[in-house]
Amino acid sequence: MEKRTPGLYFSTLTGIIMMVFMLASITDRELFRFHFNLFGFSIGFGLNSMEVIIPLAAVITDLAMFYALQSRLPVEKEQIGLHLFLPFAVTLTIGFTLRNIQGDMTGWLLLFITGGLLFLVLLFEYINCDPSSSGKSLSVIVLDSLCYAVFLLFIIALRANISRLVITIPAVFILCFVVSLKIFSSHVISWNILMLSAVTGIVICFADTGLHYWPVNIISYGSLMFFWYYTFTNLIIGSDRNEPVKKTLMRILPADFPAILIMAYALIRL
Repeated sequence: MEKRTPGLYFSTLTGIIMMVFMLASITDRELFRFHFNLFGFSIGFGLNSMEVIIPLAAVITDLAMFYALQSRLPVEKEQIGLHLFLPFAVTLTIGFTLRNIQGDMTGWLLLFITGGLLFLVLLFEYINCDPSSSGKSLSVIVLDSLCYAVFLLFIIALRANISRLVITIPAVFILCFVVSLKIFSSHVISWNILMLSAVTGIVICFADTGLHYWPVNIISYGSLMFFWYYTFTNLIIGSDRNEPVKKTLMRILPADFPAILIMAYALIRL
């Protein structure tokens, strides 16, 4: 890091991670599969190589981010974990999003978009930790936006890849808890952030349970989940600031309105 700028360091890291995902999606194969009977039910379990590489890539991303923060910035060790949540979640999200990537124009476009998302997360997390940077205020805005983008992408990826509610509920809770922890740490002052993040996760899990068996497509599902999550987190932030409800709703509307339009369009096309 001493001889490289943060932009070059993180662009190199992003290129390596995206290349790993691209090669893994092409060479993905089943490692093992077995079936067993439990109380009269036949349960199958299998593992593909992509499912091993995705969390491994997320760990590598966090290790590289940890090295960057430790070697260049005066970040306290107990605070570093907070800045590793989002890179880990983004890498996991991208991995699941690219799991079934095709070699067509849409697949390549998705590859470049998600790669850009990962680069922005890494760079702005670094800027947010740099006390000498003049872009700290901008980094908070960008990281908030990326947190919500990660939530939406991961929710859609879960819906597309996993159909069992017993698996999606823990995944949704962990996702909400981690993303909410990152968002609330930048905005909420007077409340317990861990408790708020856990409550947010529980609320969104109830919403996911209610939507799970609805005959809606992936776009409608993702839009509804985003609508509820974005509204709930911003109501908490507005309440912490003693902000009038009307002002909070006016601030929420610009992001919620496109989600409502997309959801309505997708429902019409059912």
